Amino acid sequence: MFLILIDAHSKWMDVYPVSTASLGITLDCLRKSFSNHGLPEMLVSDNATYFVSTEFKDFMNKNGIRHITSAPFHASSNGLAERAVQTFKTMMKKAGEGSVASKVARVLFSYRITPQSTTGISLAEMLLGRKLRSTLDLLHPDLQQKVRDKQSKQKQYHDNKCPIRNFQVVDAVLTKNFSYGPKWIPGFIAKVSGPLSYQVMLGDGKTMQRHVDQILSQELKGSESKEKGCGDVSLDTSAGSGTDSVGRDVGIVPGKYQGSWVLRTNQGLLKEKP
Repeated sequence: MFLILIDAHSKWMDVYPVSTASLGITLDCLRKSFSNHGLPEMLVSDNATYFVSTEFKDFMNKNGIRHITSAPFHASSNGLAERAVQTFKTMMKKAGEGSVASKVARVLFSYRITPQSTTGISLAEMLLGRKLRSTLDLLHPDLQQKVRDKQSKQKQYHDNKCPIRNFQVVDAVLTKNFSYGPKWIPGFIAKVSGPLSYQVMLGDGKTMQRHVDQILSQELKGSESKEKGCGDVSLDTSAGSGTDSVGRDVGIVPGKYQGSWVLRTNQGLLKEKP
């Protein structure tokens, strides 16, 4: 004989083998369950004698639990519990040999680690917020470590090939222009708004939000990074320069390339039409 408790939200199941159905044994099982999971707001049961007794009602009232009984001779009114009973019986028949206690333990463990069709996660993840380690993890014991090692190598390779670009407030930069005109517009960093995002102020006082990939340094030389696709682009100021609203060099190129931007990269000169 078993006393089965099931949580309506997570479908977590507790099963207690009992020698007989009595008020004292039932209360002991409930106390064990409550000590593990806390007091429920509501408990639904059938109309067994001990469930409708005065002592059981007092126990529910003292613990602030609302007790509801299902309709007599209508088991489907407590369908969740009835399905739990059928599921447990089916799994016990397939549990193999062993004592009752060992079979119950195996059944509950399998039931709790199996992903549910509705949620896609296991009962343990629903109730405990984590996966339970099982013998399935022994098939690939070093899988997680291999993933971490691979990710670490990828990060190291990326960091070596593409140094991290950090800008400080008031650094002179070129920011990508997505409207009419030159593709790169001079300005300076007005604010560091995130780990990889900045607010760039232009010469006319306008502020633009830009990702680090949309910003080029005016001061760094292309030789600082020789990898294709990772080189910083700096303004060629050999022909002259201008100033921004705070008096910093913004690298305006007059003369031969007047009206255009000339950018120096590790591949040579790039001319951008206005």
